[in-house]
Amino acid sequence: MSEIKTSHYKIRSPLSRPWQPFSLVLLADLHNASFGPRNERLLQEIRAADPRAVLAAGDMVVAKGKRFQADAAVELLGELTRRYPVFYANGNHEDRLELKKETFGDAYQNYMEEIQSLGVRLLMNTSQQMEINRMKLAIYGYRPDWKYYRHGCREEMTERELTEALGEPDPDVFTILLAHHPSYFKAYARWGADLTLSGHLHGGMVRLPLLGGVVSPGWTLFPKYDHGLYTMGSKKMIVSAGLASHTIKLRLNNPPELVVIDFL
Repeated sequence: MSEIKTSHYKIRSPLSRPWQPFSLVLLADLHNASFGPRNERLLQEIRAADPRAVLAAGDMVVAKGKRFQADAAVELLGELTRRYPVFYANGNHEDRLELKKETFGDAYQNYMEEIQSLGVRLLMNTSQQMEINRMKLAIYGYRPDWKYYRHGCREEMTERELTEALGEPDPDVFTILLAHHPSYFKAYARWGADLTLSGHLHGGMVRLPLLGGVVSPGWTLFPKYDHGLYTMGSKKMIVSAGLASHTIKLRLNNPPELVVIDFL
């Protein structure tokens, strides 16, 4: 497994600032990978960031074809919950587990019950609030309709869909939205997410100088929101290049990425 690249993004809230800077860590697209025995290399990088919480933006597991793998993800989440609050929103692999019961049986329910028993805070069209260094945060997890994950989907997501699923965000609280699929940033921003955290596109798998990511896992060429920090007015989105791959294990000029968000 390749060495992990740790990327830092600096965020300043227009609403309020913490009395002292702090960091959050974003995990996306682990796909049950392990960086060293018991994921120790990844845990070392996380500990070095000294986060106040860990946010998982989906696809921590593999659920593809008839294959379901979650042992490394469960072990990692168990280690993390011993030290940090861990918030978790689904990606398409977790949602596929639930939708394809004829293939995966009770795997989805069993997996969710297991990680909840470890202390993971599941955000399934729900939210939780926390206060860090006197800065109030509302952390939401969004589960879109499955149609938005279908290859070649051209439908426009609307902010109304998010409002129906999540309610309206408090404009006086900094809102973080865990939304696995980054292509719908416009809807997330219009809904009111101050900071959207996504993954899904694996950084475009192959990255070229000046051009960025070449192809998404859904075979879209040069995806618009493949990796990095994007801005729409006062709203921002950070897209992780992800930690691993699943069926096609292709990553060129695109190392596994751990994202650290520094609130200033």
